[in-house]
Amino acid sequence: MAVTLYTSRVILNALGADDYGLYNLVGGIVSMLAFLNGTLATATSRFLTFDIGIGDFKRLKQTFSTSFFSHFALGCIVVVLMETVGLWFVLNKAIIPAERLEATLWVFQISVATVLITFTQVPYTSLIMAHEQMKAFAYISLLEAVLKLAIAYLIVVSPIDQLVFYAILMFITQFSIAMIYRYYCYRRWDESHVTKEFNISTLKEMMRFSGWNIISHCAETLRSQGLVMLFGMFFQPVVVAAQAVATQLSYGITQFTNNFRTAINPQIIKLYAARQYDESRKLTLESSIYVFELFLLIGIPVLLLTEPIMKLWLKEVPEYAVAFSQCIIVSAMMGTYSSAFYTPLTAAGKLKRNSVAAFFVCGGQFILAYILLKCNLSVMWVQYSYITVSFLFAFIIKPYLLVKDLGYRVSEFINCFGRSFFILVLSSVIPFIVAQHVNKESFLGFIVVVVISVVNVLIVAWVFLSKEVKVNLLMLVKSKLAALNK
Repeated sequence: MAVTLYTSRVILNALGADDYGLYNLVGGIVSMLAFLNGTLATATSRFLTFDIGIGDFKRLKQTFSTSFFSHFALGCIVVVLMETVGLWFVLNKAIIPAERLEATLWVFQISVATVLITFTQVPYTSLIMAHEQMKAFAYISLLEAVLKLAIAYLIVVSPIDQLVFYAILMFITQFSIAMIYRYYCYRRWDESHVTKEFNISTLKEMMRFSGWNIISHCAETLRSQGLVMLFGMFFQPVVVAAQAVATQLSYGITQFTNNFRTAINPQIIKLYAARQYDESRKLTLESSIYVFELFLLIGIPVLLLTEPIMKLWLKEVPEYAVAFSQCIIVSAMMGTYSSAFYTPLTAAGKLKRNSVAAFFVCGGQFILAYILLKCNLSVMWVQYSYITVSFLFAFIIKPYLLVKDLGYRVSEFINCFGRSFFILVLSSVIPFIVAQHVNKESFLGFIVVVVISVVNVLIVAWVFLSKEVKVNLLMLVKSKLAALNK
């Protein structure tokens, strides 16, 4: 997280707000067209984990090979779409300074090449997650972050256009990381050896599963990357840069919690596959609170100190970056529940209602955002509408679906949200009061707010833990200390 945030600072300073905005505009267009990768990735992860959960390793090998060829074919289709629809948007709809058009087109073509690498990488990362080899995932992710930091310094001495050079180095990094993942899987698991065992029935199951999932991912992509495209249509690149910076800050926080969620999701799916439905349901609800607490651990001090953090983080803070960041963090805070409640729906393969809801809510929200910008209303109204959508999915739509389709009880959600509400209030009141009475721009005031926020969240989280979990945590700490003493 620290490396990622610092890297963004160096890159923004090296490229400038306009070029940084152009790079993220191109990335947004590519992501809009590559949303199919997310849909098939969810299916791949679910089926690999499910096969391991039921112990069918012959089927596991077939599933892996089938998913690899499927991702490759889908990647080729997306490349064609980007070279037609995507290129048309860049040339005809995006606001790009004339003198930067050639560089932007180079970045676009390099991004197209990167997409194919990304598509074929999914089965390997999914296999690592399914086997719960989090140590490998952690080391490789750390290496990727360090390589991106190195890129941030290399573009300063670029022998060619800095924006193009940055895109080339990012492609080399993605390719290198992909090869490392493949080598690790190839050496460790036989099922990762791609064979000609392309199983049509497995593909049909994955496509059937992905059918509704495609709608859901399309809606989510429209909600997130669609905003970047709208800003690219109505504003200069500096506004896109502000959105990109805000997203990076939020990503730094959510990456911390998402890695915890990544470690939990395979267990939820495996428990469901083994028909241990009560245990799967309990883990889903309990872990959603833990992830929420982890988010508060960083989210509260960042919300209170957004402006000084931006000034410390960036040499040049784009307009709207502070306000955008605060809105996105609030939205992401509620999103911790939305992502938690999606996993059991994935495990059960019951995605129809969720996809229909996502289509209408996210599609409607995108249309509303376009109307707001077309009517020359403040760009902040678009951010507020995104917070509203996050609230709907986290506290109304997803809980309703779990009650309706998977037998969850309303009382369980009342308990879950009730605990979370009290944790939020008790965790934020004291830090908020302190933040109003200290000089947050000074080093001492900054440190005071951070320390009080973190300590307060930890104390509140500990108070709300069950007795059983407290005992287990204390035993774990004692065993670690005993091991160190030896």
